[in-house]
Amino acid sequence: MTKKNILLFLILCILPFAACAENEPYPQNEFVVSVTTGIPNLHPHAAYNANEAQILTGLYEGLCIYDPYTLQPAAGLAKEWKISADGLTWTFTLRDNLTFENGDPITAQVFCDSFINLLNPALDLPYASLLDCVKGAKEYRTGKTADISHIGLYAESDTSLKISLVYPAEQLANILCHHAFSAVHPSQLKAVTQYAGKSSFSKPSAAFKPIASGPFKIESFTAEKIRLIKNAAYWDTEAVPLPAISILLDEDADKMTEAFNQGTVHWLCGSVNLNKVAAAYTIHVTPMFATEYFYFKTNAAPCNNQTIREALVAAIPYTELRKDYLIPAKTLVFPLTGYPAVPGIDKQDTAKAEKLLKKIPQDEVKKPVKILLPETAFYTEQAALLKNAWEKIGISTEVTTVPFEEYYDRLKMEDYHLAVISWIGDFADPLAFLELFRPDSNLNDSGWHNAEYENFIKKASAEQNRKTRFDYLAKAEQVLLDASVLIPLSHIPAINVIDLSDIKGWYVNAVNIHPFKFIRFAQPAPLPGVALSKGIRSK
Repeated sequence: MTKKNILLFLILCILPFAACAENEPYPQNEFVVSVTTGIPNLHPHAAYNANEAQILTGLYEGLCIYDPYTLQPAAGLAKEWKISADGLTWTFTLRDNLTFENGDPITAQVFCDSFINLLNPALDLPYASLLDCVKGAKEYRTGKTADISHIGLYAESDTSLKISLVYPAEQLANILCHHAFSAVHPSQLKAVTQYAGKSSFSKPSAAFKPIASGPFKIESFTAEKIRLIKNAAYWDTEAVPLPAISILLDEDADKMTEAFNQGTVHWLCGSVNLNKVAAAYTIHVTPMFATEYFYFKTNAAPCNNQTIREALVAAIPYTELRKDYLIPAKTLVFPLTGYPAVPGIDKQDTAKAEKLLKKIPQDEVKKPVKILLPETAFYTEQAALLKNAWEKIGISTEVTTVPFEEYYDRLKMEDYHLAVISWIGDFADPLAFLELFRPDSNLNDSGWHNAEYENFIKKASAEQNRKTRFDYLAKAEQVLLDASVLIPLSHIPAINVIDLSDIKGWYVNAVNIHPFKFIRFAQPAPLPGVALSKGIRSK
């Protein structure tokens, strides 16, 4: 037999086996992800940060879920929904026989009770104001009425939920993908009173343990690791590829990077030393629908005076302030297709600052500006830059730094005038940022309110034409920037380290949320000229 015939014979022998292997599901193993966090707050009505949001994609599900690729709303516990012609009534049809992990039913009434719990006026829960489009929700949330029967949430049957709106809200389905609007077990609704306003815990025994409505449930919870296993009671459990997920709560960047290089960690979305990642193709740095900014507390002197804020903003050397950021920002809202360009904040004008301060009584000018920042070398440098710029125009400053795990709790206090925050839009709409500065918003840490700003937001909310709606929202953003309430720093990039040659169902997206339900292991794609030993990544 010639060499050519031998080769042909071997190919013909191998092909049937290759075809069989291709049709068989690829073996799924435990997926290991490292996040940077303390012990997280996993009550969906109290959870606040991005790491918690990612973990909750595995434990909870709402009426809608994020499509893993587009992040557009897709059917979740609701199999479909219909919107009335005037946009004021949304009717959701739930899937049949839905249950929590313990077998208790998930019904339309469960969603009504979950949403009403989120609106609890005594708790000021972070995302409650996103339901202000629902009839009666704002009045109940702000304590103007205690009658829940006035809220436009109606369980017409176990599987039919009707939501009545004050105005058309095209973004409602996007909002309902958020973890705050998940199905929460009735026995765990009141528990939010223990967890509201807490961003971390000293020990796992103090943390909230969900009764899951999502694709996974908690098997174990320690200070170092949360282990999730597949939730057999989940309606779509057969379509969930991963049998288990280990979430490592470790801030040692070198240790986690080495674990990734050795193949024992599959995704780094927290601490990482990028210089030590062995395979550069696994590093994904992408723009995100997010902004980091300083904001002023506007309900206490001296920063309750807009003229003083304008002077402080004018005195800042923006080139130096933003020089270490990958994507410097001069506006709050990340540029979106169709959203009008808004003139931002990017010019230092010390002469203007000094002129403005001459209009202010000297006793107000002499009050120090108290700066609150996380305890890092970078923010220490930023604080020094602001201190230097402001002292040149006669404004003294006092800087306080606190450990990162305590920082978000401190933001709820009233003992500072300026702080920094990184905000990731929860849905791809300008309102995801502008909601932060509405007068009755639970997310408004600045305390600022402005009638003209609110009027533009209301006009936008009542508008069904997308272009006109965006025009109103851009005008609202300009009012906000002109009032010197915030100082944009950066549109934050997402930094993830993951080998997408053998992990599928994980896609780059603007809000950096990657639902655990869809992630799976796959046959590694060969790289030209690279041979990898199993479990070890190389350059």
